[in-house]
Amino acid sequence: MTHSSTVTVYTTQSDRGFATAIAAGISIRAGSEPHTADMDLLEHHAGASGRALVLLPRGGIDWQVKELAALEGSILVGDLSGGHSMIRGLAAGAHTALNSQLPFASLLDELQAALHPNSTQSVHVNSILVQQIRLRSEECARIGSLTNREFEIVGLLYCGSNVDTIARTAHIAPTTVRAHIRSILQKLGVHSQLEACAMLRRSGHDARRQPLELRIGRF
Repeated sequence: MTHSSTVTVYTTQSDRGFATAIAAGISIRAGSEPHTADMDLLEHHAGASGRALVLLPRGGIDWQVKELAALEGSILVGDLSGGHSMIRGLAAGAHTALNSQLPFASLLDELQAALHPNSTQSVHVNSILVQQIRLRSEECARIGSLTNREFEIVGLLYCGSNVDTIARTAHIAPTTVRAHIRSILQKLGVHSQLEACAMLRRSGHDARRQPLELRIGRF
């Protein structure tokens, strides 16, 4: 399917500033003039009028039938909280999905590659992307099930602390630390502290439960 070089960035009101920044970045890099539109107008988008770039709000979107029909050839941008929306969008014919947590310059690089007229995305590649998003979403949900104390402890493990150091830092007994670690491993569905730390890194969080944009990378 061919597309006009015109790009429409569909967004919600809460992400209007982000959408404007993306449109400006595309304009500078590609020399085109993208414009922004409210997400409610997505269902009226036609491929012949150009590419749709859809910024998913946190938590994703419950797609309507007409919106799904308008996604063919589109580019989805969102984080893992909207993984279910990205998977449905890719199944509906979206060209690709990009991680909004990438550093902004890297995100613009990915967008430029996806918007290139000769860029193609095979069904096989999209199938792999869906699997990656599903896996990462599931891992983030598991991490989200940790209590604040458990998250603090796995964050300290990630930073290289051992049980005794964590006990002193958290002002709890080593036996309590070990009990927390057993609970963490069970909730995350892993068998070792190393696996738990690897999952934490993939999720893009630090010990304060804040996203690490420079570490999260692609899906």
